[in-house]
Amino acid sequence: MKIKKQNIIISIFVLLLIICLIVIPDVSISACLNGLVVWATNILPALFPFFLFTKLLGEFGLITELSKYISPFTKKLYNTSGISGYIYLMSIMSGYPVGAKLTSDLYEKKCIDIGEAHRIVSFTSTSGPLFILGTVAIGMFGNKTLGYTILLSHFLGSLLNGILYRNYMIKQKSNLDAKITNTPSNNILEESMLGSIKSIMIIGGYISIFFMIITIVNTFNIYNPILFLLSKISPNTPIKPIISVLNGIIELTRGCLDLSLCNLPIQTTAIILSGIISFGGISINLQALTFLKKMKINLKFYFLQKFTHTILSMILAYIFGLIIL
Repeated sequence: MKIKKQNIIISIFVLLLIICLIVIPDVSISACLNGLVVWATNILPALFPFFLFTKLLGEFGLITELSKYISPFTKKLYNTSGISGYIYLMSIMSGYPVGAKLTSDLYEKKCIDIGEAHRIVSFTSTSGPLFILGTVAIGMFGNKTLGYTILLSHFLGSLLNGILYRNYMIKQKSNLDAKITNTPSNNILEESMLGSIKSIMIIGGYISIFFMIITIVNTFNIYNPILFLLSKISPNTPIKPIISVLNGIIELTRGCLDLSLCNLPIQTTAIILSGIISFGGISINLQALTFLKKMKINLKFYFLQKFTHTILSMILAYIFGLIIL
């Protein structure tokens, strides 16, 4: 049986993590625990109620009805059906990786074709307002105005990002009048509660594992070659913010938390946070790709649209920062 190259790489990576757990068990366990603490004190109270309530709204069909009014705009701007409006609303209300999951589910139900699914992904991969405002802006930085600046930049950036890819994979006419049918069960509250608990637990698992990975990376100074190269290019480059950004590329929450300790100017902070949150970090992107794998998403397209969303959000954060901050 031939083993795929990517499986060999992943196996080597996992083996290295196991070795690190054996070599530095105290550091690894402490990092994992720190990740769970951050999840329990910041992510859980901010996101769990939102997951539950948005799930209930979806079950009762209110958001589906609202999406009908968005349909004319999505058709004109993004070449997508009104369903994409539903996905966008759920994404901006609930945050990562809801947009990816809903897009994948609707593709499996044949409500949308592969081209439309890709176009929808380009503007429905967003964080949620409670994470940006509650967890990051208020919880980590104690600055609500910073949160609104990032929120505007992030959401407007996603909408502009979708326009860039409105003609991507238009090979056949999509079902632009597709509808979502909701059949509420007799145990809506219980099922919504269980689904929300499962989602928030998965997020906690990803955060704790990636907190551990980041700590291992920092413990063994794996960033040193990058920092050395940057020091040669620009000797005055501040090291601590660079490490925070690199950590954010791996795990979003950890990167934001580290950045809150850097004491950077507020406008600079807004720009960097907008970029980190729009990219989402490897942890969140892996969660999204777990769902999008079902529709065999083009990985080059996925990361290209994440990159353009990141750039757009940072530009908007600079503009809004001049006005708001």
